[in-house]
Amino acid sequence: GMGGVGKTTIMKHVHNRLLKEDKFKKLIWATVSQDFDVRRLQNDIASQLEKTLSDDKNTTIRAGELLEMLRKQGTFLLILDDVWSSFSFEDVGILEPTTDNGCKLVLTTRSAKVVREMDCKKVQVPYLLTDEAMQLFLSKVGQDMLPNPNLESIMKDVVCECGGLPLALKVL
Repeated sequence: GMGGVGKTTIMKHVHNRLLKEDKFKKLIWATVSQDFDVRRLQNDIASQLEKTLSDDKNTTIRAGELLEMLRKQGTFLLILDDVWSSFSFEDVGILEPTTDNGCKLVLTTRSAKVVREMDCKKVQVPYLLTDEAMQLFLSKVGQDMLPNPNLESIMKDVVCECGGLPLALKVL
């Protein structure tokens, strides 16, 4: 989905909700970003497993070590946030989720191409409807603004300009 539509926010809520349940032995969150770096991603995942990877080994050896760490972990949910380009899970050392191992992988991206190339199921995050956008806007500026008929027209214009993007409404 488009930047600002709420992909990361939704995943934070999912993550926090799952923290209260015992569905997974481990929840892992890694932000990939536009400047993707295999070693950094490997380190991020390993650190959340409370492990370290050797800096003096190449990424292929580190991938094997990370894969083994994940195998030993048991069931886990790995959230990869802000993925800009596709990459090989195997090259990083990410265990392929299967029904047998009970592991899950979720990624957020702006790119439908990334979803296809990484063979993921696409879940589109929709824009807010006008009424929802107005409610969010009012929750930030204060409900007491609404009784003013002069401001109501301006607020509707502002909400429409934000195009249903929650981040734009919150920042504004």
